[in-house]
Amino acid sequence: MENSEEKNIIEEKKPDEVPKAEVKEPGRFKRLLKNKNARFVPYICLIAVGAFLISAGLRDIIANYLESTKAREEYKLLYDIFSEERTTPTPPPTGNPSNNEQPDDTVEDDTEEDIKLLSLDELAALNSDFIGWFSIENLIEYPIVQGSDNYKYINTTFMGEQNTAGAIFMDSRNTNVWNEEVSIIYGHNSYDGSMFAPLSRYQEPLFLQRNKTIIITTRDGKQLKYEIFAAKDTDAWDSAYSVALTNSARASETFPNAPEGASRFLLLSTCTRSQYQDDRLIIFAALVE
Repeated sequence: MENSEEKNIIEEKKPDEVPKAEVKEPGRFKRLLKNKNARFVPYICLIAVGAFLISAGLRDIIANYLESTKAREEYKLLYDIFSEERTTPTPPPTGNPSNNEQPDDTVEDDTEEDIKLLSLDELAALNSDFIGWFSIENLIEYPIVQGSDNYKYINTTFMGEQNTAGAIFMDSRNTNVWNEEVSIIYGHNSYDGSMFAPLSRYQEPLFLQRNKTIIITTRDGKQLKYEIFAAKDTDAWDSAYSVALTNSARASETFPNAPEGASRFLLLSTCTRSQYQDDRLIIFAALVE
């Protein structure tokens, strides 16, 4: 009889009066929900990291674009200084010429050599490290500098601005400028196609055949003509560099396809787009004039 009464009492209890120990389903549901959300945490972290990396990458791209634009504007200005043609204005006539005399109101224009020297003087005034002008027609036009070491102009422009474009510069170990057996000139393989980036085209034999001539206008106005005879994919430890810097008589034997009888050479060195930091492209040229 007592058992029957206890059963009735339990059945009459309201849900919220049931002992907590008997409530199991809500707890399991919450744990399941919590575990379900936890599964998304790694994905959320990956998305956050990805967004950060993309943001950083965009900042780098924008910064590089702005630097490249600034460098191109600077070198365009320098090219204008180098190539600008100037004429001397006609002075007004002086005195009272007689009836038999005609006023000589014309003055000869500056010669091309005078104009060029004036331009070279201007460039030297802008940077005392200026040693000449590098030209491959319709391909590359830049001033050449030489610093006290080979680090300054890697990330410094002709005008002294900090910029990843850097400058076209001669190896600081070429102490007898333009008079050594081998001179080395460096430049970046810039992603925007500037500086020494066009040199990669010399890996095409037909392009090399049609675009051989390099003109160097030295600081004192002398023109040196070189002809390109080879292009070589190599690394920073290539023997050509050591031959060049020791002024070894083996240069004509070491350089690939060197013209017979050539005694003075120019090496153009730039990095490549490979995954290896030490990879280089060397362009070989021989002096012909």
